[in-house]
Amino acid sequence: MARRRLRRGSSAPWLAAIVAVSTWVGVSVTASAHNGVVQGKRGLEIEGARDRRGFYIGPGLGFGGTFFWHDDFLPAMRVDLALGGGITKNFTLGVDLHVTPYLVKDVGVAFGGDIEATGYVFRGLFLRAGVGASGVPRRERTNEPDPPKGLTVGLGGAGTVGYEFFLNATAAMGVGFTYDVRYVPGSRFPRQTLLLGARFLWF
Repeated sequence: MARRRLRRGSSAPWLAAIVAVSTWVGVSVTASAHNGVVQGKRGLEIEGARDRRGFYIGPGLGFGGTFFWHDDFLPAMRVDLALGGGITKNFTLGVDLHVTPYLVKDVGVAFGGDIEATGYVFRGLFLRAGVGASGVPRRERTNEPDPPKGLTVGLGGAGTVGYEFFLNATAAMGVGFTYDVRYVPGSRFPRQTLLLGARFLWF
């Protein structure tokens, strides 16, 4: 009997600890849910309200490369800053300011800005299109011993397909694939850039 009582008594601290830990975890999860998740038609929605109306701003970062010619592909990265506003819950209009450093010596940096529109097709799935101008490095194929250097103008735009999800009720992260094309006056081949990147937005 003494042994049985001892065993029952010894399990009490473990049981109390389990109950305490379970209670703490439950309270933490509930608090986290109410802080980062909102109430929707189907209960709590992990991705938030997905109401994109109002002003937004956020940075982006992408990696890929540019085809200066069909056989002249140079690795590059892109840093951008997006700002604008939501016209509806699923349609935004804004400006994207971007800088594209080329990861090759003596090539230079491209920079510019686009007016862009984003439509959210289903939940976070989006299609984005932008049009604008850029300053792009000269890289012409010529027989001259000292070809012209510096920047020239590139006119065109970019298209992106990706998915965006809310980190909490106001902050979102989107990942996507971007195809950027710029037509350089006097050049026979447009500058085509492929990028895989992410963008953070605060609404």
